[in-house]
Amino acid sequence: MRSKLPNKPNIFSLILGSVCALGNNPWALWYLSILSLILWFRLMINNDFSKKIFKETFQFGFGYFVISLIWIVEPFLVEPWVHGWMAPIALIALPSFLALIWALFAFLGHYYVSSIGLVIGLCLAEYCRLYLFTGFPWATISYVLLDTKAEKWFSLLGPYGLSLFLLLTCFTIAYTLQMRTKTNTFLAIFIISSLFFVPHFFKKEPLKNLNVSVRLIQPNAVQEKKWSEEFAPIYFENMIEMTSQQPKPDIVIWPETSLYLPYTSAVEELEKMRNAAGESILIFGALNIDSKNFLKNSLIIENNNHETVFYDKAKLVPFGEYMPFINLKSYFKISERSNLFGWGFKRGKGPALLNLQNGLNFVPLICYEAIFSNFLKPSVKNADFILQITNDAWFGKSIGPQQHLAQLRVRALEYGVPVIRVANTGISAIIDANGNVIESISVNRAGYLDSIIPSRKLSTVYGVYGNLIFVLLFLLTVVIAFLNKKFINQKSFGTQH
Repeated sequence: MRSKLPNKPNIFSLILGSVCALGNNPWALWYLSILSLILWFRLMINNDFSKKIFKETFQFGFGYFVISLIWIVEPFLVEPWVHGWMAPIALIALPSFLALIWALFAFLGHYYVSSIGLVIGLCLAEYCRLYLFTGFPWATISYVLLDTKAEKWFSLLGPYGLSLFLLLTCFTIAYTLQMRTKTNTFLAIFIISSLFFVPHFFKKEPLKNLNVSVRLIQPNAVQEKKWSEEFAPIYFENMIEMTSQQPKPDIVIWPETSLYLPYTSAVEELEKMRNAAGESILIFGALNIDSKNFLKNSLIIENNNHETVFYDKAKLVPFGEYMPFINLKSYFKISERSNLFGWGFKRGKGPALLNLQNGLNFVPLICYEAIFSNFLKPSVKNADFILQITNDAWFGKSIGPQQHLAQLRVRALEYGVPVIRVANTGISAIIDANGNVIESISVNRAGYLDSIIPSRKLSTVYGVYGNLIFVLLFLLTVVIAFLNKKFINQKSFGTQH
């Protein structure tokens, strides 16, 4: 017997999408995400909505992204008298664009393989967000499972495989509520048990600490004062003082662009930094102008009388650090170096494995690069840890720093590698290979943190195969969906005759 939900007003999908977003950090109400997905899938399965897939998915996606990305207004409020008028436009435009991607793929999936095509379409849309128009995989749907037992699936399936698993689970439950057959009920129980209870049996590797100490420096330089002639030297001197504190650690790390002058112009400041660090290895972020006069956002290692090492940010923020579709620059007569703090940043070569003189290897990430799960894969195999330096002052006092930290925790789970996160205004943290925050400095607070670097795991399935796992599972789901549709069509045809 088939039960039906009444035809709700169009705003119902918008509300369900907004509720679904509450599974993300800092709220972490994962059960509301699952409930909202189940209810929404049931609405989509209902015949009354079969011709409204695009519209309903767009509204669900817009609700999800407008709540998840509420922090997007903060960068425009740094100088509200100049950019403030753009804040509401950004809050509408970006969620609308991401919701449009969801709606388009969901519509195509439903059109070709009926209701289960919604799951196929949404999963493909999430994966495409990794690449489409420079990529923006923030608030990936599987992140709502962080801090649940199901988070252990990240090490096997990665974020997109787990998104597929989550959406299939919610769809199966919704379909069971709709059709109420014994087979569907058994399948729903089986799949939700697999999602939350199978991880109990995953192999646990004992984690130890490396015999290496590290100091995280958090100056709490608010964005509107960070580059000012009056306040920038004050923040710098505070970092010098924190770096000088005894006993000295093996490694001292400053956040992204913590040096307030370009590297090549900061001779005196660099000498102060080296003296303050003493025998400690010093890692910091700075703007760096290369020999061709291109500006780069760099992570720099001062290795005690060894050659200085540079890593240049490769994943640049669209419209913030570079202009998308820069290939059109000649048409618009725009120089790539025409705006040093806009689209003039030069892209680095990509992911790297950097060596420290104490024998440790690490993969560097600068700010935005941390949200791309596949960015680490070429280099992380032989890394002892992952290091992210970032300037989250752009987020202000919003939920942005919590969500940014959550994505670093997912990276630790995916690759089984500890993460060190050093943020200008917070949250600076030590994250172990299981994605747990061991120690941290809270947001909007100045201070430093001394700790020991945790050890990594031997390897994870996702670390070895990356998103290939998702691709194979996705293709298998598509094949099963088409075979199922063909079987149902043949059965219906036979019944009619």
